Amino acid sequence: MASRRDLKKKITNIAGDLFLVSLMEGVNREVVCNSVHNVIKLITRISHTEPGNVKGFYKKLNEDLNKEIQVVADELAKATKA
Repeated sequence: MASRRDLKKKITNIAGDLFLVSLMEGVNREVVCNSVHNVIKLITRISHTEPGNVKGFYKKLNEDLNKEIQVVADELAKATKA
């Protein structure tokens, strides 16, 4: 398992990349900014790991991260089709 520090850095980098997508023409900035905000909130969740079910906690965290990335990818796909 990656250290918390490395995981936080990766999530921060992903949030930065998602923010750059919001600067593209034709992308709904509100949707992308909400996703970036949700991704950044994941960093605070990393700092407070649930005791007992650590594996399940990180699995859920990874699923939430992938969900937010998919929201932005779908928004980007809509913008490129238009």
